[in-house]
Amino acid sequence: MSLMETLLGQPDNLPVELRQKIGELLPQESVRVIALADLTHAQRFTTIWLVLTDAHLVVACPETGATGGAPAWQTTILSIRDIEKIETFDGLTSCWLTATGAKGQSLATVQYTRRQGRAMGNIKFVTEQTRKRLLESGSRANLTTHLDPAVNYQEAILKAVKEAKASLTTHKMGVLWRLLSYMKPHSGTVAVGFIVSAMITVLMLLPPYVTRILVDDILRPVEHGQQTAAHAMRWLWAVIAGLALIWTLSEVMSFIRMRVMAIVGEKIAMKLRNDVYSHMQKLSLSFFGSRPTGSLVTRVSSDTDRLWEFITFGFIDSAMALFQIIGVAVALLVQDWSLALAVLAPLPIMTVMFYVHTERMQILFLRIWRKWATLSAVLSDVIPGIRVVKAFAQEDHEVTRFKNSSLAVEQEAENLHREWTRFWPQVVMLMHACSLIVWIIGAPRVMQYLVSGGKEGMPLGVFLAFVGYMWMFWEPVQRLGMMSRVINRVTTSASRVFEVLDTVPGIDNKPNAKVAGSFDGRVTFKDVTFSYDGVRNVLTDVSFEVAPGEMIGLVGPSGGGKTTLVNLICRFYDVKDGSVRIDGDDVRDLDVASLRRQIGVVLQEPYLFHGTIAENIAYGSHGVSTKDVIEAARAANAHDFICGFGDGYETIVGERGQTLSGGERQRISIARAILHKPRILILDEATSSVDTETEKKIQEALKRLVSGRTTFAIAHRLSTLSAANRLFVLEDGRLVENGSHAELLKNPDGMYAKLHRTQMEMHAAIAI
Repeated sequence: MSLMETLLGQPDNLPVELRQKIGELLPQESVRVIALADLTHAQRFTTIWLVLTDAHLVVACPETGATGGAPAWQTTILSIRDIEKIETFDGLTSCWLTATGAKGQSLATVQYTRRQGRAMGNIKFVTEQTRKRLLESGSRANLTTHLDPAVNYQEAILKAVKEAKASLTTHKMGVLWRLLSYMKPHSGTVAVGFIVSAMITVLMLLPPYVTRILVDDILRPVEHGQQTAAHAMRWLWAVIAGLALIWTLSEVMSFIRMRVMAIVGEKIAMKLRNDVYSHMQKLSLSFFGSRPTGSLVTRVSSDTDRLWEFITFGFIDSAMALFQIIGVAVALLVQDWSLALAVLAPLPIMTVMFYVHTERMQILFLRIWRKWATLSAVLSDVIPGIRVVKAFAQEDHEVTRFKNSSLAVEQEAENLHREWTRFWPQVVMLMHACSLIVWIIGAPRVMQYLVSGGKEGMPLGVFLAFVGYMWMFWEPVQRLGMMSRVINRVTTSASRVFEVLDTVPGIDNKPNAKVAGSFDGRVTFKDVTFSYDGVRNVLTDVSFEVAPGEMIGLVGPSGGGKTTLVNLICRFYDVKDGSVRIDGDDVRDLDVASLRRQIGVVLQEPYLFHGTIAENIAYGSHGVSTKDVIEAARAANAHDFICGFGDGYETIVGERGQTLSGGERQRISIARAILHKPRILILDEATSSVDTETEKKIQEALKRLVSGRTTFAIAHRLSTLSAANRLFVLEDGRLVENGSHAELLKNPDGMYAKLHRTQMEMHAAIAI
């Protein structure tokens, strides 16, 4: 069994003997999830299986002293109902999982290496959910239905591996056919390109044939006195005019082909860009959090541009090459079939060589793409954070980091070029060998024809035409060989583009999603459990109800789950268990856009787009006038400082608003929220990074903003929550306290009282 299979905890990977034994011990239950604990308490490697069935947790250890035959297993069976708590602990070199019963009784403890962490987190999560459902239902009747969150979790664990396998196993031709399907709306124009290409191919076949006529039907009769020089001269000029006409028509048609296909390629590239960018807007935050920004930018920009290049030039060039190979092969057979077979004989060998070479190049292009993605990630990290780089004088370090990534790209490119340059001379030598065969066989036959006075052998004109057709045959073969490199690059880029298009939005509307009307603002959490990675719960069994217009302060230690809680209200993520409801409707049943239009968010670090101040205030609000923008700015205490700029509301703020101070950006963000007129308001540390005077102005603006709205305010400075009706104290993902400021201070041992005392002591120390 591979390490990856063990880590993923798939039931099919359980040893057969152990599966049979569990089937005998628990005949009415099925194995749902497994995990491997690979360390003993003495830090020695072992194999201890944790097996979760429908209602029991089985701990299976190999029996000591067993020798020969199938391994024997010693099992401990725990009822999931008896497990009060199951926890995981991370150490420096190893980790533990413990199952605890009533009154803190230890039921089981296993030790494992970090590489088994996900599997252990998996079994912990599913055990907790199974216990909860068993206790709620009192039976196993509805257990299979209720375990869907666990099944979804296991699918989430496997998602990254599935995506990686898909990117490696996607068939190249399948990607190309999918790319070419984008030509369907332009089928008429593409057909014109094909017809013109076919005509160009026919025209290209004519010059060697005309050469044969010139030698055998014009020049040789003059040499033997069979026609006059004057008559031959007229035919000579006619042939020259014909060649000029052929080449002129070829260039005119080439112009038409390139013009037509360039326009089609640009339209298809534009549609791909639009499709990818539009689809990105539908994807959840988890998608963007798991991928470097630089990688996503290159998929929309350079990857789609590379596809345009293939559609415009590569696709038709490949089609022309195939037309030319077929046409020249027919011409060769017509001229001399026996000699043609000598030219065509190496074609199967070349086909095999091209196939093997293409497969190798595909792997190399995939590897170099990954190195480019790493290089892009360095750029996307450093350029937005250049202020931090300069503040810590890390320019040299970042240059070195970039050089290392660039060197990795260069080394992979060397591998690619080494493969390419090693392969192509072999093909060219094979072509030259065929040419020598033609001369070895054909030249003596020409001599024989001349000696016999035309009775035997091959006419000189036919031989010259044959040689011309031969090189016309190898030229498209050579072009297709060159094109294999382009196709590999294109399929890599197309796979990256289609990977985005094929990503299913994590947050999406149900088929019958309800368009939310105007909210009253009643927010209800019922038994909400949530985890970002499926391993560690960030929120666990959180329940509360907030009345319309009520202001709730969210406090607690960092990492307690405050920001996660408000993210669930906005439905940036979906709960793993339980429900979030607004005015009685589950947010998962509501249309996402109509939900978020009624929620305003003011972040700790407000994000401003490159543009004017007026555009940033009006962002997300449609049909607003300049007067509305100014009124919102006045309400946010931003009007005065905006008027202090030379261009007023038309002042360009620069990328991310870096030309403004933190307090100015925050007040513009508040003005944006005021203009948005949300029914539910979320304030995430809105005054944490400003001075006292600016905080006072922001607080005044916030009082106007929260009036009449259901508000959730996150703050570490408890003084900023003085206007809150209630305070929710979150610790380790649980709602541990709930009440007003005065009520919570009555419990001196409570978390809020401790936080309050700590802050008072800090303020006193600062005052001293």
